[in-house]
Amino acid sequence: MVTDNVEKMSTKEKIIKIGAEIIVKEGLRKFTAKNIADKLGITDAAIFKHFKSMDDIILEIIQRYVSRCSQSAIEAVERGRTVKEKLELLLKAHIDVLEDTRGAVPVLCFELSRSEDEKFKKILNNFVESYTKEISQIIKDGQLEGSIRKELVPEDVAMFFIGSIQAKVFAYVISGREGKIIEDPDQFISMIFYGIMEK
Repeated sequence: MVTDNVEKMSTKEKIIKIGAEIIVKEGLRKFTAKNIADKLGITDAAIFKHFKSMDDIILEIIQRYVSRCSQSAIEAVERGRTVKEKLELLLKAHIDVLEDTRGAVPVLCFELSRSEDEKFKKILNNFVESYTKEISQIIKDGQLEGSIRKELVPEDVAMFFIGSIQAKVFAYVISGREGKIIEDPDQFISMIFYGIMEK
């Protein structure tokens, strides 16, 4: 059944949204044209008017997530005055993207890391590498200004950020909860900062 906010979207957007929800709630095996079509009340054929294949839907979900996270990192660096502000902006934007995509990309990262499909693995790997590099640079800047603990390895801190978000998604999926993946973004960010900021 389609919810009200999905109802207002174009068919293509609905397919992407429902596809992401299926990946998170039911897994990749249930990510089929029939399942998406049934939930949207359309035919399987209608899906393929918008996408050449099911892989193209996955690709669209991943590319949107990657693009928005990368853009949020650029904007955080431009808008934030301090390193703490930059990290807060970056994490809040990442959490927004995570909520919009219902956590589909972290689930796909896990699922596709074990698959033979190199095309998806390459996109996800490139994203993790470049995103880690962007976060690491902000951490290095924080160490230089004295706001972030000097003994920390910037790349490890960046992976800790990404891993914490990943862990939240897995906890959400395993518990079968509904609603927001990260209930209180400010509290979540504050917990992350507790371990890295100079007191």
